Amino acid sequence: MSIKSRLLCAIIILQLIGFAVLVFRFSDDISDSLLQHGQVQVQATLQAQLNHFDALASEMERGARALALSGELIHAQNFDLPESERAFSELLLKTFRPFPQALGGGIWFEPYRYNPQQRLMGPYAYRTPQGVVFSWELNTPQYNYPQQPWYELAIPHDWPRHVTPDVQIYWTPPYRDEAGSESLMMTVDALMFDQQQHILGMATIDWSMEAVLTYLNQSTFTRNSQPFLFHPDNPQSLLNHPLSSSTSEQLTKAFHARQHPTDNADHDPIVSISDQNGQQLYAGKTRSGLILGVIVPDADFAQLIEQQRADTLTSGVLIALVFIAIVALMLEVLFKPFEHILGLLTSTVDANRNKQTSRIQPIFYEGNNEFTPIISTFNILAEQIETFTQRLSDSNRELQHSQTEIAELNFRLEEKVEERTRELHAKKEEAINALQQLKITQSQLINMEKYAAMGELVAGLAHEVNTPLSISMTSMEALQDQLDAVPDIHSSGTTPADTGISGSAINELLQSLHENISITIANLNQASDMISRFKQVTVDQASDQLRDFELGDYLTSIISSLRPNYKYRPIQVDLDCPETIYLSSHPGAISQIITNLMMNSLIHAFEEGQSGHIQISATQTAEQLQISYRDDGKGMSPEVVEQLFEPFFTTRREQGGSGMGTHVVHQLVTQALQGEISVSSTPELGTRYTITLPRQPIAKRGTDAL
Repeated sequence: MSIKSRLLCAIIILQLIGFAVLVFRFSDDISDSLLQHGQVQVQATLQAQLNHFDALASEMERGARALALSGELIHAQNFDLPESERAFSELLLKTFRPFPQALGGGIWFEPYRYNPQQRLMGPYAYRTPQGVVFSWELNTPQYNYPQQPWYELAIPHDWPRHVTPDVQIYWTPPYRDEAGSESLMMTVDALMFDQQQHILGMATIDWSMEAVLTYLNQSTFTRNSQPFLFHPDNPQSLLNHPLSSSTSEQLTKAFHARQHPTDNADHDPIVSISDQNGQQLYAGKTRSGLILGVIVPDADFAQLIEQQRADTLTSGVLIALVFIAIVALMLEVLFKPFEHILGLLTSTVDANRNKQTSRIQPIFYEGNNEFTPIISTFNILAEQIETFTQRLSDSNRELQHSQTEIAELNFRLEEKVEERTRELHAKKEEAINALQQLKITQSQLINMEKYAAMGELVAGLAHEVNTPLSISMTSMEALQDQLDAVPDIHSSGTTPADTGISGSAINELLQSLHENISITIANLNQASDMISRFKQVTVDQASDQLRDFELGDYLTSIISSLRPNYKYRPIQVDLDCPETIYLSSHPGAISQIITNLMMNSLIHAFEEGQSGHIQISATQTAEQLQISYRDDGKGMSPEVVEQLFEPFFTTRREQGGSGMGTHVVHQLVTQALQGEISVSSTPELGTRYTITLPRQPIAKRGTDAL
């Protein structure tokens, strides 16, 4: 038997043995694997649906929580009633217009919590075919939302309002929207709290479940599978397929239903149960409290196994037959020219064996198949071997010449390396000089910003001091006129009675003199105090020396020096700083920081004629001092906040803004004072800066400490 026949027989025998072992040895294992694979596929499909359902529920929870936070913020703003109605209307319409999954929702305050004179405050928005509509229809004593089931689910009437619940998100069981679209819906409640963490009320979003129910009804696990969805409080399935009460009770016990389903962030794992009717139950619990599952008959899995086994057997037989045919054909094609090629090679070897030379005779092959390139390559190799010796000697000569060239190139390379090194060193020096010049320029810009602020203070002080000095001059001129009108009694040697001046007139004159002198002294003291405070602030900004000072009085001096910039604008500046904060620091840096922040608010946060409020407060601990600066102006977008402290960044470059104000503040806080600064801002709700500084407390030493 030839090698070709032996190879073909061996391949056929090995193929049959392997296929038989695979079919008969692993038949049971394959069945178990297929059954397990089918169950895993069902569980994976169910898990995907649970994830989809929970993703929608999470989106509703995030929306409710966002409404709750916005409600807390509106409550903290302490708006009057028209402003509150406008704010609630804009908030709810803006929330629900791009939110098609929500039928509606509202913000519901506890009785008398939003306004002591108004019991109910419950703005609401709902979706209609024409769009989202804002309404106060449910804010009535007839509806009385605090006694509705969805309200008492989250805030029972007997729950103490000063106690913070452990859970802040609640889901109602599914119910029909009897007041509107008659859609099946669920309501999610998100609690609201005031600054003392007392309950304010809640925000709600009504979730329309029609789309998700349609999706679940159309889902297919196996041919005869039946999906179901129910709430533990109501065993009736919400999908098209009915569910027995015993099955729902069994699943409810398996999941240990809680009073508040959102106690855990992750739902329970999928539960698998085999019942007595030859069915497999797979169920999982959603974060909204619903139980989603599917009933799969065992016959579906058995049919799947049999079908897979038959397909595997048929495919295996076909593959084996095709493989055998291909192998036989390949062997026939490959071995046909082999003997001819082998004979040619043998004859060539015999011809070269009797010669003394090393020349290999070429092979002449007339065939045109896969061996033709091999023969051609063999002939080319024979020609190459013949010229190998000559080419080897030529290569040696070329190698020597190349070595000479390489040595010359190495010498030139060293010269080029030295030249490039000198150029690189020169470039490095230029870069260092440019960096130093950049630092000098930045320092000059910061100083220019500081002196520009001092120039504004000087102009404001001149305007403020002019008023008390003018009053003093007017009072002194009046005093001079009164004294000129009195006759010179002493020089004439007469008595007051001789001059015709009565005692009452003299008393009136003295009283007028006393009033004018008091007015003059008071205004001069006012001017002196302003000049003294201005002098201290400007000296600190110019010198930036370390000294001891009392923070509250120093902040008062800074605000007083900036008063001309907002004196004629409806802007109120409040300072909340204890009188016991004494520290040893750089007052000039603090003055520059507060000045830049206030000027930034006056220029950017408030339009001309716009009323506003600026609040500066300070608190201290044993190791830190925290200064909070806040305005209720226009606020900033997240993009502006992200670039706020970068140098030369400004939103008013066309109005002459330099973009160095907030950068100087950041540099002073982080470098001069070794502290930290953070900013938070919301458009139309204002901006807040929080400055945290390390402090070295000093003992209060009276006025000498300053």
